[in-house]
Amino acid sequence: MKRVVRIWLVLLILLFPTGCWDRKEINDIGLVMATAIDLTEDGQMQATLQVAVPSPSSQTTGASKETERFFLISDVGKNGIEIEQKLQQKMSRTLFFSHRSVILVGEALARKGVDDILDTFTRNPRNRLKAYILVAKGAKAGDLLQVEYPYELAPSEALKEMEMLRGKGTVATLRDYMIASASEGTSPTTGVLEPTVFRSSGKKGENPLFRITGTAIFKSSKLVGFLNNAETHEFLWFKGNKKGDEIAADLPGGMGNAAFSVTSSKTKIKTDWKSTPLKFHINLTAKGDLVENDSKLDVSNSNNLRTVKKALEQQVVQNMKDFLRKIQTEYHADIAGFSQQLQRDNPQKWRVVEKEWDRYFAEADISVTVNLAINNTGEIGPSLQFKDKEILK
Repeated sequence: MKRVVRIWLVLLILLFPTGCWDRKEINDIGLVMATAIDLTEDGQMQATLQVAVPSPSSQTTGASKETERFFLISDVGKNGIEIEQKLQQKMSRTLFFSHRSVILVGEALARKGVDDILDTFTRNPRNRLKAYILVAKGAKAGDLLQVEYPYELAPSEALKEMEMLRGKGTVATLRDYMIASASEGTSPTTGVLEPTVFRSSGKKGENPLFRITGTAIFKSSKLVGFLNNAETHEFLWFKGNKKGDEIAADLPGGMGNAAFSVTSSKTKIKTDWKSTPLKFHINLTAKGDLVENDSKLDVSNSNNLRTVKKALEQQVVQNMKDFLRKIQTEYHADIAGFSQQLQRDNPQKWRVVEKEWDRYFAEADISVTVNLAINNTGEIGPSLQFKDKEILK
């Protein structure tokens, strides 16, 4: 009897599928490398996909001939699923989004709002939340995917590498955006992509290119404005990694200027929740090296080095005040984490101001102190181009 039962169990097990029952062969899928989404003139969405073209094998006829590295397909629709169905109808292979590394959003669509597209990118488990999201400033996102980048096989690969080079900086993945958007009092940010040009060696004319520059600020899922490069450098203090960034300052009396490269940094925000208006104090500390000094100061002299240090610190304070003024008075957008610090320091006070945080943040009094430690001034004290009698020792 037991033997019969065992035989029936084995037969039942054989009836059930095992292994990778839902697998898809590599030659049955189309790898989507990047997606660009724009707003059409009639208010619909236009999606452009950058799809990889597999390299032919050595046995394939004509394999020695250079092939296209990618191709683009585009279509228009009212929502993400409608567009995806239309795009799939243009493909002989199943669209596969798990390898997508970049999502570009046109400026016009970003200003209208991105709620309609974000759900499409997050609900399907095959979509990567680690894909970088950027706003195409002053251009259609789909147009930038057509740019043939000199170094990389495809524009999406160039964008991915450029974002990785920036380290933590202002890099934003889809996951980062979602977390910031769902957090109380915090406005999400993304990187910014804008068109530019380059010249080929030995060829006349200019070729299209793109560059990552600045920061895009969102409120209620709508783009409200941009930070320029200088303001973005100040934003890096709050991103937890200022390493590798440089600070330049004019020295007093028109003596010249100096530059400081950050090797480590720390940012602390203190709250004074009892005051009206709210008060915050930012304490910025950084260590680094002096990488430029075109003045006649001999920085091997401790007094001269203090002069340079003070000028650099004053420049950071001024730059930070300009940055704070913009996000407080122009955008009313807390992208630096003041609301989160207040929630940690006094949850009860946060519940009082939470519903009108934009107003409280705009009215807040924020002070700044900076302490820079110059660990290395280089192999020389004064600049070598000056005569000995010109050097201020």
